[in-house]
Amino acid sequence: MKSVTVVIPTHRRPEYLRRALVSVAAQSFPRERFEVIVVASPDDPGMNVVEEFAASGLNVRGVTVPNDQTNGRNPSAKRNHGGQLASGEWIAFLDDDCEAGANWLTAASEFFPTAVAIEGAKIIPLPPEPTLTFKGLKRFEIPGGYQSCNMFYRRDVFLEVGGFDLRFPFYLEDSDLAWTVLDRGDTIPHAARAIVKHPVTPPAPWRMLDGAKRAILLPLLRRKHPELYTKMGFTPVSRLDAVYLAAWIVIAIATILAGGIGLAAGFAGLVMLTLLDSYRRFRGCKVLLREVLVTTFLMAIVPPIRLVQYVRGTGRHRGAATKLPALQPLS
Repeated sequence: MKSVTVVIPTHRRPEYLRRALVSVAAQSFPRERFEVIVVASPDDPGMNVVEEFAASGLNVRGVTVPNDQTNGRNPSAKRNHGGQLASGEWIAFLDDDCEAGANWLTAASEFFPTAVAIEGAKIIPLPPEPTLTFKGLKRFEIPGGYQSCNMFYRRDVFLEVGGFDLRFPFYLEDSDLAWTVLDRGDTIPHAARAIVKHPVTPPAPWRMLDGAKRAILLPLLRRKHPELYTKMGFTPVSRLDAVYLAAWIVIAIATILAGGIGLAAGFAGLVMLTLLDSYRRFRGCKVLLREVLVTTFLMAIVPPIRLVQYVRGTGRHRGAATKLPALQPLS
């Protein structure tokens, strides 16, 4: 039996995957003690990359999720499938756009004798010029986030708790799984020398809207882990969100009391708020005009959308199951 199975979900990003596999192939950990399973999407060009590395001597294979109704767009399902196929005592999760340090597996293995799960360290490389995306990703470096780009789970525990909850396809799934382990009374040590580098992605301001829509999943996370949800400070409305929501309330009241004049004055105040907030966010960053315009526009719209989605999620997930059935290993 191998000590470790590295599971890498991928979705049609062959060049990213190639860099990830280069980093795994360069591990100081003995090659005979680990295998790699790449779980790809249907007709994924990444399979050609997997074949290249297999031919070079790396113990790697590419698979797909059987009867995948999402056409490869559910990383949680991919990770679960990889975990079920794993022969290692430990499962090491790595994302296809990340690169593992040469001592990644070696450093994590120091915790294998006593731990049931391990959080590795994430590093966000400094770009030539700081960007807003870089500033946002820096929070990933703080331990306790349990991002699946660098997490280790003992295979028997992973299967026992049901793996990743497919109701969280690509948002909160990592927090949910780690919190499930913590709810058992186990601890998750932080392996500071088990390092993975996560690249800074290009600006994509419309993702703010996607993030707001995903707030519909927060009530499910709260239902499954009420104590940790509160302890970790999760909330559907941040302090800044509350300011924007208050601004919308003021606009509504001003419109009722003063008609068009109140509406105009309220919107003027909202525009001033978003401009000041935009300046605060982008100060010191390399910016693109489109990024600034879209972000500034969305800053005022996202908080009410997030709140509405949270309310919808509260109704949708009322009575939802809080425990998953165990996963069955696959031969």
